[in-house]
Amino acid sequence: ANGGALRAACRAIDCRAAAEDFFVIWLFAICVLGVPVGFLLLWRIPLCGRSRADSMLPVSIIIPARNEERNLTQLLASISKSDYRPQEVIVVDDCSSDETAFVANHLGATVVTSGPLPYGWTGKTWACSQGAETAGSELVLFLDADTYFVPGGLEQLVVAYDKLSRTEVALSLLPYHVMCAPYEQLSLIFNLLMAFGAGGFGMLGGERLFGQSLLISRDLYVKSGGHAAVRHNILENFALSSRIKDAGGTCVCLGGFGVLNIRMFPDGLAQLCEGWSKAFADGAAASDRRVLMLAILWLTLMCSTFLLIPLAPAGWHVAYALLYLCYVLQLVSSTRQIGNYSVVTCILYPLPLVFFFAIFAQSLYRRVFKRKVTWRGRSV
Repeated sequence: ANGGALRAACRAIDCRAAAEDFFVIWLFAICVLGVPVGFLLLWRIPLCGRSRADSMLPVSIIIPARNEERNLTQLLASISKSDYRPQEVIVVDDCSSDETAFVANHLGATVVTSGPLPYGWTGKTWACSQGAETAGSELVLFLDADTYFVPGGLEQLVVAYDKLSRTEVALSLLPYHVMCAPYEQLSLIFNLLMAFGAGGFGMLGGERLFGQSLLISRDLYVKSGGHAAVRHNILENFALSSRIKDAGGTCVCLGGFGVLNIRMFPDGLAQLCEGWSKAFADGAAASDRRVLMLAILWLTLMCSTFLLIPLAPAGWHVAYALLYLCYVLQLVSSTRQIGNYSVVTCILYPLPLVFFFAIFAQSLYRRVFKRKVTWRGRSV
């Protein structure tokens, strides 16, 4: 009887051990799944290329600007140094309290003073709409003031548009994110998700538009309703892309590496937190559902892999450490296409990941409870 009880106890122990082994293997397999998911979200970012054209299309550049005196200096200088000369450069001064208008005028731009902000408009959509009404070219390029061209970049952008050979195209670049201070590296997850959600650079989801740049014909702009049709949207790029498609146009997204750079948050960590929190929950809500679900899965599995390195059963620590290294290599491959992120940032990806979760939770809270956030002295 004692022998039978012992055998039964041993079988129970063996069954429990087998169940535990199965659970450990299953959990590891799930974490491994995150690597191919990451490549589904972002495989390769196409670029403009480095070709030249015999003739260049005339373009009106429109820059909405609110308290952008420092950024405008760099952007307007990069335009003036280009071999290609746009037909005009229009800076719409959106009620700035600094020397934005003076700097723009001094550097040769045409300054349009924005009228009072109408009810139901955001500052950016109102400024862009006024700039479009002033522009005289049949091709308009909207640029955020914190972007700037690398040498030859403006020419490559116009040539890339010309090579599309269709007037019903809206071309948008994801600017290459240039960072100079360590805190700026915390943007890693945000920049990747922005590329996932708008660029169509993976194997799922379609091309939409990035908010920092848009090159479009006046005809398509008018047919889509322009910024007036998306006047109340903080993320006007998402809403405008839908309007363009409804008007029979096509959105094309390319990477800005070698063409258009951006330094988003040069004024410190507080500006970075404010900038990302103002609308990131809205961006998630507007994203393609398949892309959003895969992005959540990818982030969860990356986080789980890191946590399981010290918590895994004996003998599995090395396996999880190697999987962690796979995620690091994937981040290195992906981020080198969107900004000058360091290898150290990719190795320490749990830090920007925790930062992302904190800012996203704050943005979600504000969205649910309709709390406003201040951006450049204006509630949005």
